[in-house]
Amino acid sequence: MYVHTDFPYGQAFDANDMAAAKDWWGPGDSPWVRANIITDTQGNAVDIDGTSNGLTGGADRALLTALRAVADVVVLGGSTVRAEPESVPRDRPVVIVSRSATIPISIIERARAGITVLHHRSAEVPAGVEGVVLPRFTGTSIVSALSQMGHRRIVVEGGVTLLRTMLQSRSITEWCQTVSPQLSRAEAQPVPLEPGGILTLSAHDSAGFRYTRKTLNGAPVAGSE
Repeated sequence: MYVHTDFPYGQAFDANDMAAAKDWWGPGDSPWVRANIITDTQGNAVDIDGTSNGLTGGADRALLTALRAVADVVVLGGSTVRAEPESVPRDRPVVIVSRSATIPISIIERARAGITVLHHRSAEVPAGVEGVVLPRFTGTSIVSALSQMGHRRIVVEGGVTLLRTMLQSRSITEWCQTVSPQLSRAEAQPVPLEPGGILTLSAHDSAGFRYTRKTLNGAPVAGSE
């Protein structure tokens, strides 16, 4: 499926062409922390089953795969991976933020590139998982821990609690949002996230999905021409 960039330049590419999709994301040379979220047009981030599966479509999955490919690590919240185990990538390093370090064995087996859990000091990580104690559960502490692990290009995929934590600490440098034309069937609960920032990119595909990016907190624009 083709993605058409509307702003700031005209470009169309096949989202299933990995090289073209990675170039569209533009990893850049500087460290970055990208938040990636999908919502419907009313701001709901989950469907009736409590996951985002019913919202995705169009080129969204292909673009997500490309975004992960240009990142050093994928960061997810504990509640998200327990609700959506399929959200854990099979072939990319994963960091899970979970005070309890409660990670189902199926997720551990799925993440072939390894899992590190950022957890509370009273928790105990399961076998096969690396553990790092967080002094505080703030965006600053999370990014600091990731940096110490050698990660410079970080994509944070949620859930909402984790994204809010990162925003509160001004730790996000780029906000990437897919707006789905498919309305959530769940009772309307718009995501209370206000990223602010400056719009740097707007795009769409033929299935009606829209893709936007905003640069936050004075960060350089990743992938700018």
